[in-house]
Amino acid sequence: MGAYLYFSSVLEFVRAKRLIPWLLLAVAGMGLAAAWPYLNRQADRTDQYTTVSAMLVFHVLALASAIYSLSIVSQEVEQKTIVYLLTRPVPRWKLLLARYFASASVVALLGILGAVLVSVGVYKGGAFANPLLGKDIVALIFGAFAYGALFLLVSLLLNRAMIICLLFAFGWETIVPNMPGEMYRLSVYTHVMAIADHPSSQTTPGPVSIASGSLTASTLTPGAAYVTLLVLAVVLLAMSAAWFTHFEYVPREDAE
Repeated sequence: MGAYLYFSSVLEFVRAKRLIPWLLLAVAGMGLAAAWPYLNRQADRTDQYTTVSAMLVFHVLALASAIYSLSIVSQEVEQKTIVYLLTRPVPRWKLLLARYFASASVVALLGILGAVLVSVGVYKGGAFANPLLGKDIVALIFGAFAYGALFLLVSLLLNRAMIICLLFAFGWETIVPNMPGEMYRLSVYTHVMAIADHPSSQTTPGPVSIASGSLTASTLTPGAAYVTLLVLAVVLLAMSAAWFTHFEYVPREDAE
């Protein structure tokens, strides 16, 4: 039953209407990567890839996670289809986990596709020879599951959670990594980038450094980032499962 719930949720999340905008964004990332040498002539291939992927791919990952995570329960409540979801003869926690893993899997795959296309834009036919791509794939997977657990809990606790999630994805995750001191440790993005372990760039313009979160040097190690994101995802997911099991969810009458 768990496998059926997972794969049926994956099919729901990869419908063309939901998928096409993210595919277009991935193609746009490839175009930006291909055009980057004309925007910054001092950058070598490594700088081109690290700048565009950090600025676009990893931030789009947070955005995609916010939108897909709200589809797990919150969107069902607003569309008044939650009653059909909960009438299935499946424990609520199992239903929630299956939909969470399906959502995070789709987000991770979209992030990986974006990273691969950026690599194509930079390295052309040698895209898979990019030495940074493997670490980025691992980082994107960890990021998708950590972001997914965080946004899922927010969607269960708050009505109209989309605003909060988008503010976090674009505001918090852009500002906090660039703050002085140890504040960057409070950002999921910083931990994801620690796993990616990109080399520092000396040719990235200031505004781009802010967007890519590289304005402040981070002392996080990949090992610490792995543990932090894993613990974060497990704890938040356990909280979400407990909350969803013990509280009622009914269609919202003010959703329209």
